[in-house]
Amino acid sequence: MKTILIVVAGMADRPDPITSKDTPLTTAHIPSLDLLGQRGILTSFPTYDDRFPISHVNSLLSLLGYDLQRGEPNVNQLMEFGLDHNHQLTDFETLRPFVIPGFSGHGVCITPSAWVRGVAKCAFLRPLDIYSPGSADAEIADAMAKLATQSIQNEEFVLVYIDTPLKASLKGNYQEKVRAIEQIDRHLIAPIADFVWKSELMINLAVTTDLTTPWHRRRPTKIDVPLALYFNNHDSEGDLEISFTEVESFLSERFLLEPSDLIKYLINFSVSESEDELPF
Repeated sequence: MKTILIVVAGMADRPDPITSKDTPLTTAHIPSLDLLGQRGILTSFPTYDDRFPISHVNSLLSLLGYDLQRGEPNVNQLMEFGLDHNHQLTDFETLRPFVIPGFSGHGVCITPSAWVRGVAKCAFLRPLDIYSPGSADAEIADAMAKLATQSIQNEEFVLVYIDTPLKASLKGNYQEKVRAIEQIDRHLIAPIADFVWKSELMINLAVTTDLTTPWHRRRPTKIDVPLALYFNNHDSEGDLEISFTEVESFLSERFLLEPSDLIKYLINFSVSESEDELPF
């Protein structure tokens, strides 16, 4: 099946023990993310490996199935590789290419982040140009959604990575993080989800984050993150009481125990699976 994986960097949070505020994800108005959790499955899983330093780079690599025991790629090299359209993947020692079975060579990456483009190229995914200097965040999200829905018609895999909630977390700005999440729900998640729901193509849609990054701590922490999984050949009305929040995801049944379990599941899922074999 075709797959769209959306990674909203830094989206998950923890309640602030001082102000007792809810997490930005709980406060935000996110009807599209809520609906994905209701019509598909909502769960949580770890996106970090205790054996290695916690970082957003290591998390994304692990989500895509890269084995960190091979060594951690040089971040500066990843950024240079992502920025240079003509740079060939010849530096195997620092860039460490890897293959996502079934997806490498048959997929694209949509992101304004240079190092993410570098990771994508290491996984033999083709980065698509979307960044336009001076564009508003909403305009960038709109462009990313349009590219994603166009690309999945000819590709097997589309990786979408956006990091505006992460930037707000690193600044310690609660309201900015709430606005960033709401904007992503409206301008990125909504049009992609609507396309998937109406499409005659068989498409998996997964929405998650890389690391739980509390705004009041301004750094990531080792806590499982929410994940919404929707398969448009197994649609259901679902539970209308479910909302896409950290607490709801923790209360649901877990079936992914390692960071790389997500990509393995998406790779191996097929339309022939019976409903009894699905985790919902």
